[in-house]
Amino acid sequence: MSLTAEASSTVNNDITGIVLAGGKSRRMGQDKATLPMLNGTMLSNALLFLQQHFQKVIIVGNRPDLEIYGVPVIHDIYPGSSLGGIHAGLNAVETNWVFIMPCDMPFPNAEILTNLVQSHQHVDAVVPKTERGFEPLFALYHRRVLPIIESFLQQNRFRIFDLFEQIVVNYIEPNELPNNFEMSLMNINTPNDYQLARKQLWDQTSERLKA
Repeated sequence: MSLTAEASSTVNNDITGIVLAGGKSRRMGQDKATLPMLNGTMLSNALLFLQQHFQKVIIVGNRPDLEIYGVPVIHDIYPGSSLGGIHAGLNAVETNWVFIMPCDMPFPNAEILTNLVQSHQHVDAVVPKTERGFEPLFALYHRRVLPIIESFLQQNRFRIFDLFEQIVVNYIEPNELPNNFEMSLMNINTPNDYQLARKQLWDQTSERLKA
């Protein structure tokens, strides 16, 4: 039996969508995955975004309550880091490629995702690049990087940026990203981040009502 589930959309069956939901949420002070957002939670909205683009979607996380979302839940083999989450996802899937995103990204952008998917030939990973640096948790990874990641984790090396030095990465430059991409790649790490995201959502809703 496959560890991946068939989602309602069949847009792409060559890539598995993976949402990471294993973070400790220390700076937030509460579970980020269950924070209310739009008509659901942060995690349910991340899953909805993935299911709109990928036929196969899974969650990586070590909590029993994740089963309620109706998609397969994969536990970390090497818990405690984002690199361990990427490893668990790659180890579980049958597709050659995975798309990784965190559960705490409230405004994921389909245009950025499409750009990544269209740029994955002849490389090991496709990663957006911004003025702040790289965005390794809204990115594509090929299964052939799995042995390298496993070697890193066995050596207690957890920096994703160190991985990039040993694989072929296609970096999507800022001028290749859509307008306002900074908001699309925003993560919720603190209560202030969460309030800013809710304000942004309220402002967007107000603008639509005025139109």
